[in-house]
Amino acid sequence: MTGALELFWGNISSFMTWNLFLAIIPCALSFILFSKQSPKRLPSNPIWWFGLVIFILFLPNAPYIITDIIHFVDNVRATDVSDNGVIFVLIPQYIVFILLGFQCYVVSVLKLIKYLSWLRLIKNTTWLEVGINFICAIGVYWGRFNRLNSWDVFTNLKNVIRDAIHTFTSPNFFVGTILFFITFTGLYYIFKWINISLFFYWQNRSKQVSV
Repeated sequence: MTGALELFWGNISSFMTWNLFLAIIPCALSFILFSKQSPKRLPSNPIWWFGLVIFILFLPNAPYIITDIIHFVDNVRATDVSDNGVIFVLIPQYIVFILLGFQCYVVSVLKLIKYLSWLRLIKNTTWLEVGINFICAIGVYWGRFNRLNSWDVFTNLKNVIRDAIHTFTSPNFFVGTILFFITFTGLYYIFKWINISLFFYWQNRSKQVSV
């Protein structure tokens, strides 16, 4: 159990805190960028558009957290971790970590979809949701296997373009992207249904309390 606790704090102090922070960025921006304002049109403020670019670039960081499950395998293989340590420490830690990260992703997309619907810029939200999941699947592949970061677009654009072109010629890219896409899409709609159900539950509960 001691070995598992050491891994627990080691994970929190390393990749988990950092990756969860990256997942929170688009979620936080979604509450700032996609608030309903008058008049009902896209803002002309260049700062808003810059924020939108940051939102788009950092959005794949949220579903990327799912791929951090590979660290769980390494943790389990650690020789000083007991079965109880894996069951009662590491598994709950990874479940919470992955759920929080993907929840950030779902909230971010739902806020974007709701905002665009409010502006009447989209009619069929399904195609946009599927498209976002597909684009994020590509971004996650680049992040996991090409080790590209969101900020590389600003700091090393030439390398991003070169790696992107190179991966398009790899069969692994298409297989990996499809697997990520299927996973993200399936989980997205499960999380979306749960979020909407909870929203209506608390809304109805609030009305009953107020009455």
